[in-house]
Amino acid sequence: MVVGGTGNTSIRTYHFHRDTVLAGAGTYVDNGPYNFIDEIDQTPFISICVQVINTGAADMFFSFDGVNDHGRVVPGQDLTQQLRREKRIWLRGVAGNAYKLYSW
Repeated sequence: MVVGGTGNTSIRTYHFHRDTVLAGAGTYVDNGPYNFIDEIDQTPFISICVQVINTGAADMFFSFDGVNDHGRVVPGQDLTQQLRREKRIWLRGVAGNAYKLYSW
């Protein structure tokens, strides 16, 4: 996925991606934090956009502080928060529920 930039500047876009299942049921402690670290050079970054895609069969929730729910994603749907400046994310839901997570 290529996002933003013209290729004519020294500023590049960072990317983070996970395509897996929830490790534990119900709590943010079991599923995070996932720090946004670039896939190419392992640079930690602050996102400008976060996308959670629920490819599983149960509702899932996400948090940017590990305590409060900041969003819910129903099965088969995705949620994209643009201009969301975050360093990490926590997830919760039914153990084994599949999801994809992107930040850039």
